[in-house]
Amino acid sequence: MSTTIDADLDRGLTGTERALLRALSDGRRRTVAELCAELAVARSSVVHALGRLRTAGVVVEHPSRPTARGRPARGWSLAASPGLLAVVVAAAHGFLAGVVRPDGEVLAAVHGTADVTTPAGALESLGQALAEAGVTRADVALAVLGLPGPSLFTRSPGAEPPGGSHLRRFRDWAGRSAPDVIGEFLDCPVFCENDANLAALGEAVYGGGAGAQTMLHVSLTHGTGAGLVIGGRLHRGGSRLAGEVGHLHVDDGGQLCECGARGCFWQTTSIPALLSELAVAHGRSFTVSDLDAAADSGELEIMRALRGFGRSLGRRVADFVVFVDPEAIIVDSTLGAASHVIADGIREAVAQYTPPQMAASVRISSGSLGASAHLKGAAALVRTEHLLDVSAV
Repeated sequence: MSTTIDADLDRGLTGTERALLRALSDGRRRTVAELCAELAVARSSVVHALGRLRTAGVVVEHPSRPTARGRPARGWSLAASPGLLAVVVAAAHGFLAGVVRPDGEVLAAVHGTADVTTPAGALESLGQALAEAGVTRADVALAVLGLPGPSLFTRSPGAEPPGGSHLRRFRDWAGRSAPDVIGEFLDCPVFCENDANLAALGEAVYGGGAGAQTMLHVSLTHGTGAGLVIGGRLHRGGSRLAGEVGHLHVDDGGQLCECGARGCFWQTTSIPALLSELAVAHGRSFTVSDLDAAADSGELEIMRALRGFGRSLGRRVADFVVFVDPEAIIVDSTLGAASHVIADGIREAVAQYTPPQMAASVRISSGSLGASAHLKGAAALVRTEHLLDVSAV
């Protein structure tokens, strides 16, 4: 990371100074008023702390920017760039690689369809993303790796918490640890998170769920997963699978799931399963793009199938609503117009199977970030977990 702090200063930082550095570590400029509101700290304390950090050369003050009235506001930021984030998401369909600023701005995104059990595809996609962003590996401060299965997040980069074999094939690339492969390629710390969790956090912080204290994000394109965000941070749970509606039980005689249970919901109610059913019914292949186009044009048969899919999913989500009483449920928006129809179906089921007061209070809608949800979610992870906390360097 490019921002460092003298060791003697670091040992003498006050709580307010450390909080300021954590807030500014996303690279965005803030005014004193914005910092006071964000940190819930008195103005005098913030001004004093900024002055000390400026004297130490850690933060800088920027020229005034116009305001509607009163004294012009001056912005503050770190003296040196906190660096960029490299993001790699591995799922059944292939890789998504990107370069993101700590403030959530996506500089590049590359989709690859290579075998996700080998490192070649991930490194190729990541190299392309760096080239598209016009940066080098030396510009990357840290990497975030999104993988299916239980969340592997720890505060120590590269460390893996105890866990079973659920979807381990996505974490071992040709016999090597996926974080080790990415870390060696970039020569930087690597933090892991569940891929659906990244999308959830992206929508919660930057997208359709912004402002909600409790939000469930449902991922659909390549399976049926979900992420739960409470108070602006991921809730992973004791087994690190919190919120995964796809693993709700629906069939005693169903197929054995990779999670170790039998008859999980996602095996029969998923977008891939719906595409297969439509292909059989209509005698031709269907893709996600076909669903988007059909929903956009109002094709009645496809609309009915999508709404029915949403109601089936909503029946399970309704139980979650009763237990957690969330403020918002956001549906994966990578399906385009089809996501809105599915959200309508979920809303109908929640209205039918939950108490009226709960059904009326939860906001159910399609997300707003589309394919960038995972990439922005990585920036949100860095922000909420203070992974670029310069006071700890």
